Amino acid sequence: MLLKYGMKKTLDKYIAENYDEVRLYTNYILTKYHSYKSIRYSMLDADTCINNAYLHVLTIDNEKTDTNSVKSYLLNTIKFQIIWETSISHKQDDIRSQEYTIKDIPEDDEVSRKIEIENRFNNQRAYVEIYRNRITDLLDKTKFEAYFDKGFNTARSLAKHFNIPVTSAHYIIKDIKHKIREIQYSYENE
Repeated sequence: MLLKYGMKKTLDKYIAENYDEVRLYTNYILTKYHSYKSIRYSMLDADTCINNAYLHVLTIDNEKTDTNSVKSYLLNTIKFQIIWETSISHKQDDIRSQEYTIKDIPEDDEVSRKIEIENRFNNQRAYVEIYRNRITDLLDKTKFEAYFDKGFNTARSLAKHFNIPVTSAHYIIKDIKHKIREIQYSYENE
């Protein structure tokens, strides 16, 4: 890190004399940023932004060391520390945010998504049970029980169980799934 001692001296003097003004400016930018991004909880604070901006300004390779230039560098760097998501201040905020985890209360979207998945699963089970109750042929009932109840749910395992060719077992599974889908479509299109 290349430090410019002329700039450091001017920067130190400016911050010592105008720290309250710099802090007010930083808090103002933070408030605007939080309202623009709709952020409720952020651990990004004014002191962190000012400290990181101070360290960054010290590395600026510029011959200008007058108070106005240093002030301009500092305030712009503070603004960018807040706005840029990849800034050091944001990285530190992310680390602190992970340290202080608050138990998440599921949002309505998450709860409704879980309810939707549960309903879809229950509907699928209901379609299978409706198909089971509609089976009248003993051979179809035996095939269904082997596929669902006994767990022979691949063409190879079903073929081995019934001692039939794999292709025939594939068509048996395809027929069972097709009949269940017909039941599903009839209930969904009512």
